[in-house]
Amino acid sequence: MGWLSNLWRRGGTAEALEEPSREEVEGEATRGARRTPSPTRLTTLNFDRFLREHPAAVVDVWAPWCGPCRAFAPVFAQAAARWGDQVGFGKVHADHEPSLVSRFGVRSIPSLLFFRDGELVRTEVGVVPPERLARHLRRTFGTALRG
Repeated sequence: MGWLSNLWRRGGTAEALEEPSREEVEGEATRGARRTPSPTRLTTLNFDRFLREHPAAVVDVWAPWCGPCRAFAPVFAQAAARWGDQVGFGKVHADHEPSLVSRFGVRSIPSLLFFRDGELVRTEVGVVPPERLARHLRRTFGTALRG
């Protein structure tokens, strides 16, 4: 589904220009094709389960109006594609999930939250270049990361 039909389907609101939902992306995927790991859209409903299912996880707290967040999005998506089989990658929409933002003391976006066994172990604020993100992942989750 293209952005124009997405805009029409959602009533022409600004939300229509946001990232598509996981269900929309999966619905458009080719049947039988191998999917590249991509960040999971996290809400208060699935956040704790996501952490239980991913002993190593990194979460991007973002908003669509945030220019640095949009600039960082491809870096985060590439990291998810590269290490998504070893580390859980999730995204929290700061405007839609204020309780999660508050729970982890996020004051600026973009913010990266690194979790090990469900515990917050590192926070990084601002746009993180790919090589620095890789370094943070290795330092936080061990040098055994493949890729």
